[in-house]
Amino acid sequence: MIIDDRKRIRDKEFLMSKKKNPQNEEIQKDPFEEYFRISEPDKADKVYAWQTAVGLQDVDKLSPSEYLLKTARENIEGEISIEEAKKRIESYYEESSHHRKERTEEADKVSVRIAEILSEESFVFSPTQYISIHQRLFRGIFSHAGRIRDYDISKKEWVLNGASVMYGGATELRATLDYDFRTEKEFRYADLTMTEIIDHLARFVSRLWQIHIFGEGNTRTTAVFLIKYLRSMGFRVNNDVFAKNAWYFRNALVRANYTDLQKGIFEDRSFLEQFLRNLLMGENHELRNRYLHIEWDKTTYSNEKRHIKQHIGRHIQAENDMNKILEETAVSSRTKANIILLREAFGNEKIFGRGDVVEILGITEKPASTLLGKMHTLHLTERITGAGKGKYRFIV
Repeated sequence: MIIDDRKRIRDKEFLMSKKKNPQNEEIQKDPFEEYFRISEPDKADKVYAWQTAVGLQDVDKLSPSEYLLKTARENIEGEISIEEAKKRIESYYEESSHHRKERTEEADKVSVRIAEILSEESFVFSPTQYISIHQRLFRGIFSHAGRIRDYDISKKEWVLNGASVMYGGATELRATLDYDFRTEKEFRYADLTMTEIIDHLARFVSRLWQIHIFGEGNTRTTAVFLIKYLRSMGFRVNNDVFAKNAWYFRNALVRANYTDLQKGIFEDRSFLEQFLRNLLMGENHELRNRYLHIEWDKTTYSNEKRHIKQHIGRHIQAENDMNKILEETAVSSRTKANIILLREAFGNEKIFGRGDVVEILGITEKPASTLLGKMHTLHLTERITGAGKGKYRFIV
């Protein structure tokens, strides 16, 4: 009886601590805080699954019910199985309609389903698995659960001052999804540094999310899929980064896929990379949503300008990496100068071919082809498939 009273008190304290904050900047009480120092591996995995499941609801600013948190604790304590927890939540909403307030039903059902999926060992890296996760999470909640959208969308984003990311067109969603999965499956992580791995993962997950193949629920589906994928590669994803920074994760995906040349705004994956470095490397980058706003440097926080310093640091590091490789390679000074000129012209994002090299350097096609081959041999570029013959992109 005393234990039940304590549980009710903890649940009430959690609900009282939730504050409405459009930027999600306030530190909120973790409903599973009492389990932080547990040592049992099985219980620790359950805590992580539930922390993440509940935290990801913040992507759509949803809050789970007191009943869901109570059920989660009973599962963590081993009093009920995850299957029993799921049945309990389903029954809870079948019994009475008064529970259905402010999308709480969605938050509760999706939370327990995320916890269930994260507790499973099985995983296959495929578009079918990705779509299946969406179907499992939103069955009975969205009519389109597990279905690829057949209409174009736009979404007003706070971090973009109401502008929208350019999402994938409805007529080419499946083809784009298949291409991204095929390209990722062919990618080899061997001999890469963690920085290179995180850079690549940021590219993959941001492109996957940008396709936005579902009408709703893309971010939560992508997050669950990413966690399962990382685990399949041997990463121990068991901290609270997703649980505490779900909205930051979504906003970072937005910034990674938005460009407005007239305003000098470009796709920026640095925020997403910071998130992944905290997740995979245990680093402690400050994940503040306000830093992601496109006009943050015009606000009262501009004296900090952390993101500007990060951009400068990344640019200097890229230049250092390029110079180091060229210094250690037996190529002529003219070749080095041409490579540096091309790197400045194309950056890491633009895909280029022989014609582009001819135009930038003013040389003929044969030496342009030779230079393309040399850069690829030096691992300065990667070959891009699906964009035409002989296309490359700088990776240093």
